[in-house]
Amino acid sequence: MEFDDTNFIGIANAEQYKSFVDEDWEFDILLNHFASEMKKGHILVFQMTEEGIEHSWKVDVKVGTKEISPKCFRRSVGYIRVTDDQLFLVDYGCLTMAAQFEDEKVPDKNCSNYRIEIDSGIYRVEFIQFYNVDEDEYIGTNNTDILLNFIKVSNFEPIVDSVFWCTY
Repeated sequence: MEFDDTNFIGIANAEQYKSFVDEDWEFDILLNHFASEMKKGHILVFQMTEEGIEHSWKVDVKVGTKEISPKCFRRSVGYIRVTDDQLFLVDYGCLTMAAQFEDEKVPDKNCSNYRIEIDSGIYRVEFIQFYNVDEDEYIGTNNTDILLNFIKVSNFEPIVDSVFWCTY
């Protein structure tokens, strides 16, 4: 992902994700909106930094690989629904513009470049972060910053009730 506002990164089902919140949304309302859409399997959102550092992320995507357990900075697991054979990586700028303006959608022009081609279905997603941008330190590997591992499953589990790693 090219350098932009990547304080938060999402994996979005553009067909299902309801992006608009309010023209005058406040941050806590936006976080609650993300959590609500995450429970439905439309998006997964991750806070990538506590210091507000913008970074160009090297992202690797795997589909169908068994659970990966390398040494890493941190990891989370969530579930997402794929309905149009695609997902998109989205950044905070894309998410907030779509939250504020009804005519803006996810993905925006920039994030439409981060398309993940993947068969429709339900997926367990391992989000593995190797690079701690706040400390400028890699743990496990320095070949990639983030690994997304999609494992197709038969049942959706709404195990998430907030943005991953959120400190607000």
